[in-house]
Amino acid sequence: MFRGDGGNNPGNNLHVSGLSHKVDTRDLEAAFAKCGRVQKAQVMYDPHTRESRGFGFVTMESVEEADAAITAMNGADLMGKAISVERVRAAVVCPACTASSP
Repeated sequence: MFRGDGGNNPGNNLHVSGLSHKVDTRDLEAAFAKCGRVQKAQVMYDPHTRESRGFGFVTMESVEEADAAITAMNGADLMGKAISVERVRAAVVCPACTASSP
């Protein structure tokens, strides 16, 4: 999971879906760099086939740059496909699943 922040999203972590299988991490970073400073970009790959899973994550330097990226990139064409960009939602943790057994 893409959680360099311990699972909390201060608002600058973005989920990007609808990626063309041609898009790699460098392409993703370059596209979002037009909207502001990119801390990290990562396309997710299938561990067995090494093919893109069609989505990735981008962390912008600030919430304002993330907002600008959402506005500019959501619905934009990236290498022939319209992409969707939204903030990463916090993971929901099941208390019963994380309780230690007696």
